[in-house]
Amino acid sequence: MQKHVPTLICFCLALVFSFVSYSTAQSEHFNTYPNLPAPIAEEKILITSAGQAAENIILLSVAEKLNLEADYRPRALGTDLYDYNSVVIMLGSSANGLSHTGRSFQEELSRVSSLIQEADAADLPVILINVSAPLRHHVQTRELFEQIAPSTDYFIGLRSIRNAEFYIQTLRNHSVPVTLITRLDDIHTPFNAIFR
Repeated sequence: MQKHVPTLICFCLALVFSFVSYSTAQSEHFNTYPNLPAPIAEEKILITSAGQAAENIILLSVAEKLNLEADYRPRALGTDLYDYNSVVIMLGSSANGLSHTGRSFQEELSRVSSLIQEADAADLPVILINVSAPLRHHVQTRELFEQIAPSTDYFIGLRSIRNAEFYIQTLRNHSVPVTLITRLDDIHTPFNAIFR
């Protein structure tokens, strides 16, 4: 009996370690993908802004390089969705960008809310993308994100975004698939996978 004690102890330790590593792996998972396994949206794509950050136009050039049929309408309204099959929202609030539209932040929040409601009513997929500079991660950007996240079908963001834990946890709560990219150049593959 005594010669089996070390074997029994090793077996028990192995069981304990396997349960600990299994529970840790489960709690850290939040549906991350290098890109989507299958398309979730179709062209014609409306690319719009939530917050009017200037860098949001970059996504139109990405769509053009991928030969995707898309329009960039930074001030699109819910009534503009009749001609589109998908909505891509670029997140990033900019006081300067908002001043060029003649809108207050509350008016922008209302516009985005109306756009999301119309997209939901028309059953259009909503893709949320956040590749804004770190200076765009303030209270207004967070407020826009909280409004859009529940209706989001897919999220692409920079791995280096500020308050990443908050963004990830909110998306996890709404079962939104997430792709985090290291650099802006890495957006081509996950963006293309949304449609093809």
